[in-house]
Amino acid sequence: MTSFVLQGKLIGPWVKELEKYWDWAQGTRASKPMLVDLADVSFIDSDGRALLSRMRENGARLLSAGVLTNAIVDEIDAEHRNQRPAQHREPVRQNDAVCGPDEVNTKGAINA
Repeated sequence: MTSFVLQGKLIGPWVKELEKYWDWAQGTRASKPMLVDLADVSFIDSDGRALLSRMRENGARLLSAGVLTNAIVDEIDAEHRNQRPAQHREPVRQNDAVCGPDEVNTKGAINA
């Protein structure tokens, strides 16, 4: 599994940085499952949200914690559930975190 562990704000230049590494991972590790850990993210701007939505559309799992981030991930999941109901797996909420049903705790781990 390839994990992206994010902290702070997903805004402006950090969105571009994540997109650069996401593109690289898609090209070199396309067969591996991808996880985006947003547990320590405090703010996501519209560009960050759009990138997370594209990542989710391409199969990435979004792990979140906190009211704001959970709400954004819930919105993204709802959008994708409405677009492809047969392929969506309902997120699981545990200890104020949202993740796919077969995700593991990767806090602090980066597997690239």
